[in-house]
Amino acid sequence: MDEDRSEPQPHRPAAPYDARQHAPGQPGQPGQPGPGQPGPGQYRGDQRGGDLHGGGPYGPPPWAPFPPWQEDPRVLGRSRAETALVLGILSVVTLPLLGPFAIWQANEAEKLGVPAPAGRILGWVGTVLLGLMLLFLGIWITAMLFFVTSNGG
Repeated sequence: MDEDRSEPQPHRPAAPYDARQHAPGQPGQPGQPGPGQPGPGQYRGDQRGGDLHGGGPYGPPPWAPFPPWQEDPRVLGRSRAETALVLGILSVVTLPLLGPFAIWQANEAEKLGVPAPAGRILGWVGTVLLGLMLLFLGIWITAMLFFVTSNGG
């Protein structure tokens, strides 16, 4: 019966912290992934990482909505195309100086993947009208200077 009783073991201090036990090393060591398992910061080809709304290395999946701080480029492109159309109409009807701005907005819309041919065409028409207006203004100023310096004829 004395054999069943064991004497209490004296208290041994814990082993000092060994950083090598917890440092990254070869697979198979404690805390390390086994063969074929992705390590920290790694992923398998069939894993996207993160939750359903992204967070993986490739960003959010295509079905996720854009975050509120990012705007959908197509919405921004449509806005630029509409702005180009309005500026193009105004450049043809009232103020040809807006023609180059209409062309610029149409280019910005097309960079974002939204076609804007109407705004571009009207912008070019307004730009041509601006050029003709400047040409006639130059001719008029030259004629007026000629008449003023020649004492009326």
